[in-house]
Amino acid sequence: MLEPKEGLLTFRAEGNNIPKSIFYSREIHWPGIIHYCYKDNSGVTIGRGYDLGRRSKGEVFHAMLSSGITKKQAEKISEGAGLTGCTASDFVKKNKDDIGEITETQQLILFEEVYRDYLIDSIRFYNKYKKNDSVIWDKLDYRLREVFVDMKYQGNMFAETVKYFEGNDISTVVRLINSRPLLKKYEPGRKRLLFLMNGKQK
Repeated sequence: MLEPKEGLLTFRAEGNNIPKSIFYSREIHWPGIIHYCYKDNSGVTIGRGYDLGRRSKGEVFHAMLSSGITKKQAEKISEGAGLTGCTASDFVKKNKDDIGEITETQQLILFEEVYRDYLIDSIRFYNKYKKNDSVIWDKLDYRLREVFVDMKYQGNMFAETVKYFEGNDISTVVRLINSRPLLKKYEPGRKRLLFLMNGKQK
């Protein structure tokens, strides 16, 4: 399976390459619990975490074309733009088979483009909320940088969270994850603690 050189932690956490799995990422899917769709703001998703819920049709269409997806398939996928919750879940059920799969290469290109945007936004966010005398982004341990971006990607990075990273201390972020139910409940799938303790994924 094709995987990125940057953002591997996030890429692996956002799906798998096993057809028929509920986490299979190369077709449109809805990453929520069906019975609670009315409580979930997740949107139609394609690839490793590309959520259409807060994107316009034009934005989605352009991103699909840029990833090498055909115009016809891109048009069909972009119809899911702006949908969230039960509406997004229903769209997936009705259109998944018709839309079909994207290739590994298309998935990788899409992820790399989106991840680059999240990386830029993460650096901006860190610089905005860190203390003036804190460690600068480029000097942070690579594991902390990658976990920071992963949390931003998932939507679990907040202004008050930055202080746990700015000291460049792995153990502080480990304690953060272990002490926050919002973070800990996703740990089996995201494997941030394992990455922080052991370094680069194999």
